Amino acid sequence: MSHSIDQIGPVASPDSLAFTAAIGAQAIAANPERSAWVEANAGSGKTKVLIDRVARLLLTRPDGRKGAPPDSILCVTYTKAAANEMLSRLFATLGDWSIASDETLRKNLSRLEGRRPSDYSAEDLRDARTLFARALETPGGLRIETIHAFCARILRRFPLEAGIAPGFKEIEDREADELWQAVLNFEIERAAAEHEEAVITLSRATGGRGIKAALETLRFQREPLLAFSRRLRDSAAPMSALIREAMGALEGSSEALIEETIGAAFPRAELVPLADVISGHPKATGKDHKLAEAIRFACSEAPALDRWAVWLRVFTTASGDWAKSNPYGACHKDDAVIPDLFQVKGAEGREITRIKAAHTALKSIEAAERSEALLTLGLPIVAAYQSEKRKRAALDFDDLIEQTRRLLTVSNAAQWVLYKLDGGLTHILLDEAQDTSPRQWDLINALVEEFQAGQGRERSAEPRTQFVVGDPKQSIYSFQGADQEQFERERRGFIQREEALHSAAQLPEMVMSFRSSPEVLTFVDKVRELAPLPDATTDAAPPFDANLSRHEPRRANQPGRVELWPLITRENGDAEPDDPWLPVDHVPENAPTRRLAEAIAKTVRQAIDQGETIWREDRATREWSRSPLEPQDILILVRQRGPLFNAIIENLKKLNLPVAGADRLKLLDVLGVQDCLNLLRFTLQPGDDLTLAEILRGPFCGLINDDHHLFPLAHDRGDASLWERLSASTDPVFAQARAFCQGLLDHAGSGVHAFLARTLYEAIDPEGTTGFDRLVQRLGEPVRDPVRALLAKALRHDMAAPASLQRFLEEIEADESDLKRDLGEPEREIRVMTVHGAKGLQAPFVILPDTTAATKTNDSPIFLSADGVPLHSGSKGSDNAVLAELRALRDAAAERESRRLLYVALTRAQDRLIICGAESGQNKKTGYAKSSWYRWCQMAMCDLTANAPPEDGERLDSVLAIGGDPICLPRKIASDRQGTAAPSWISQPAPTEAPLMAPLSPSRLDASPAITISPFGEKRRERLRRGRLIHDLLQRLPLLSIADRQAAAERFLAAEDTLSQEQVSEIISVSLKTLNDPQFADIFSPAGRSEVPVVGKLGENQIINGRVDRLLVSDTKVLIIDYKTDQPAPTQASDVSSAYLKQMAAYQAILSQIYPDKAVECALLYTDGPHLVGLPDVLLSESLKGLNIGV
Repeated sequence: MSHSIDQIGPVASPDSLAFTAAIGAQAIAANPERSAWVEANAGSGKTKVLIDRVARLLLTRPDGRKGAPPDSILCVTYTKAAANEMLSRLFATLGDWSIASDETLRKNLSRLEGRRPSDYSAEDLRDARTLFARALETPGGLRIETIHAFCARILRRFPLEAGIAPGFKEIEDREADELWQAVLNFEIERAAAEHEEAVITLSRATGGRGIKAALETLRFQREPLLAFSRRLRDSAAPMSALIREAMGALEGSSEALIEETIGAAFPRAELVPLADVISGHPKATGKDHKLAEAIRFACSEAPALDRWAVWLRVFTTASGDWAKSNPYGACHKDDAVIPDLFQVKGAEGREITRIKAAHTALKSIEAAERSEALLTLGLPIVAAYQSEKRKRAALDFDDLIEQTRRLLTVSNAAQWVLYKLDGGLTHILLDEAQDTSPRQWDLINALVEEFQAGQGRERSAEPRTQFVVGDPKQSIYSFQGADQEQFERERRGFIQREEALHSAAQLPEMVMSFRSSPEVLTFVDKVRELAPLPDATTDAAPPFDANLSRHEPRRANQPGRVELWPLITRENGDAEPDDPWLPVDHVPENAPTRRLAEAIAKTVRQAIDQGETIWREDRATREWSRSPLEPQDILILVRQRGPLFNAIIENLKKLNLPVAGADRLKLLDVLGVQDCLNLLRFTLQPGDDLTLAEILRGPFCGLINDDHHLFPLAHDRGDASLWERLSASTDPVFAQARAFCQGLLDHAGSGVHAFLARTLYEAIDPEGTTGFDRLVQRLGEPVRDPVRALLAKALRHDMAAPASLQRFLEEIEADESDLKRDLGEPEREIRVMTVHGAKGLQAPFVILPDTTAATKTNDSPIFLSADGVPLHSGSKGSDNAVLAELRALRDAAAERESRRLLYVALTRAQDRLIICGAESGQNKKTGYAKSSWYRWCQMAMCDLTANAPPEDGERLDSVLAIGGDPICLPRKIASDRQGTAAPSWISQPAPTEAPLMAPLSPSRLDASPAITISPFGEKRRERLRRGRLIHDLLQRLPLLSIADRQAAAERFLAAEDTLSQEQVSEIISVSLKTLNDPQFADIFSPAGRSEVPVVGKLGENQIINGRVDRLLVSDTKVLIIDYKTDQPAPTQASDVSSAYLKQMAAYQAILSQIYPDKAVECALLYTDGPHLVGLPDVLLSESLKGLNIGV
């Protein structure tokens, strides 16, 4: 396969049937007149269609109806990043329309709506251009938001109806974690005293330390537990009865059943004589002697629990499974009694049958007892957690959803709230619907049902629509409540509603991928064909429609490449010698994961250095061409963060490849954060030598030469601390470090945020380098986000409680929460992230290295029965039939989600895709687990390349690929194509700019000394207040009729409770006398404007920022009036102070630039009189002479 360097890659022909069908589906989906339910393949343009629909909703309709008001549209997205992306793209579209020419705008609107360009009138174009401003000016902004933001907005509007405190605060995961832990620790101690029996029962099942771990999991099952609590309150049946019914357990305790089984029902009389018979046979074997011993012990007077354990062991293996061989030797096979009791092979013996039945019943009873014990301890903890949040007027993310759901569906005020919402809501759009949880569907449905059937429907001529877009193949958030069955139920409900309103529902299907190359899509389809989702009895419908099983490539003539690498296997000597000093999580240098990370880094380095190309679209011309691979084009996806994740980032850095770092990290794992925390540790304990040594050697002090810096300072210092030695040193080498550390101690009493901000943002050396500069110089740009996050936490700490360096340090050191970093927009860096984090992203070159492990299932011990009863499972071996079925369903669901996660991972790739992996210990023959991604990818690649799949125990020994070899551009050509030659001025020094002074108020232009009056004197304060109040009245009262002015002035001054009645009367009298004077009627006419801001440039380098008291603009003249309350007031211009003259001269100069064709006149209106003093132009011009303004 050969390609020219400048080859343009055409896409699918615009008139092809597939393309025509794709455009048609998008047009149906974006039609603002009808509701639509859209199911779309990855890369098929879901976001574009959603934005197109919002734009069309805002546009004037073809029949002349005005578009929907921006605040009548609600678009619910899954993440903040998605909401921001949609808003950005929508505003970009509307912004382009606002400045486009008529011809361009007609073409854009025609392309969007499918109408002819000539159909758009001048008024249509004018309306389209105003949409940008209308959207910006919408109160609260366009409602494109996450479900949590929507719920918070509803609850803030109706807090009393929701039964929550007005002004509630939303708490983040970190604060919620702390609160839960505090409640849990307190309640566990209380429960241990009040529910001793439950503690003992749960301890037997989980171990002593396992109790807290079991209770920890309840936090993530709060809603089912709270629902069960409400059910208990409304039910006459006790909790134990509900649990036993769900578990299928008999009445009575496990101890009672064991006593019965090993006591009254035990065939003691029959077994006692058999013990001697079995062991006394001449050919008795070891099995016979063990059976005889067990019979004797079971028939003894030992505790029943002990006897039961020994007797059960007769019939089971060490792993707890039922034995498959007889518990007696061959010498007894013809005995008349022994096989009848104990035979396993053939007809099952009577005692084995009895014990199996008892064991089955016992499992159910024990599971019921465990569940009751867990709920006895756990339900009060969950209730206490909810109560503590209510006391603090706090809601976490789950509360936002649940409180809103209850407000809109079950509260007494539900109909009232829906009625109020209904009046302003016309269109609802739901993005990523496959990830919407049942509770979120409840509140969305409440809105939809109301606006489709409520009174608002009759009040509005605008058709009310619901738009749902999603892809069930990409449903990967079950741990956040996403439920595919619910998605299918909602789809059926949508169809029924639409068929009731219209003849049929709009169900466009978007199958064409605009993202990926044909090779990538072919591979994706083959994987899905060979890796069908496992069956499960809970599936109410197929996970995706059959006609969506294939992807149509839009980029049909732009070849890509998919590679499957052989596994990186273990080698002899992989294990390193035992070293007690190695960290417990140390990964050997020659481990498969490390060697895989090295191979990936070398491949990336080689691809970039050789100029391997990918397809890139020119956004202006919409043409595609090959261009060299850049770091930001590469996306490496793993299933979870761990040794492989860290090794990949480490090896990329070793080869000097720019890498964005982890998409999620812990603050304490960041060196720059530890450097900042060391500042706190030293300040709190200056005698901590290790901490001070780390500071001296770290970025802030930079004393990195141990021989010349730390050793001379630390050596032979006796009992003196390192700080005492440093503070006493006169060596100039340590002067800067000494001053830096002393500065820390000097500010020990500051708030945490002020302490850290001072260190990070103030200069710490004569060159002006800040602490932040030092951190970035030493640790690189990635340190910025974590350190800023630390500052944000410090600010929240200071706002929440009295500032304390010690308490903040303790909080941070105990903080296990993650810092999320947005890697959505690549910035010339390779991105390494989880598949979940990459949802919604794409890249030309994608590598999947984490592919050999088995599906990870949910390890929560809590299961919900079909009717919502919480049940506890101690372990898989302790499950009864009910729990075993629930576990099987959960495991199957996890497997289905794992396949969907694979689909998401594969479809991130645009051009190139590499699947690779390191040998997993879960299957030594193949190197990968049976349910692993590698297995399915290997099957698909072998099928596509006509290679026979490896036999059991064999492995691939070479790379398998579809698509041609990578095409490279010589680095010189690649470099030429990346930019143009630098202009000549790039190496010339920039000309010196004239100094630009800070903005200055016109009243401060005068430098002459003012009248000497103490600024703190009572007379000055009274004069200033009098002048301010008269100014305020002269600004506000002209808007009122003369008859209303007196009363309005009295109301206004009533708020000034320190004024005497005489002062109030005097101020009102002066103000009204001035306003009502006939000679000033023109000044205070409606044509005038009060408090007009004026900003402009005076001379060459002075910015003026002021405010004109009164401005009148006529056809030929501009009159500037400034109010003065001086007493006594001058009567002629020559007596006006120079400060006033300069002020008015500045106003005149600026407004003359704004109104060059009008005469600009100035006057001062003195309220003492009142009288008007005009200011001649000559006097004003003279006043500006001598000012340093570059005139």
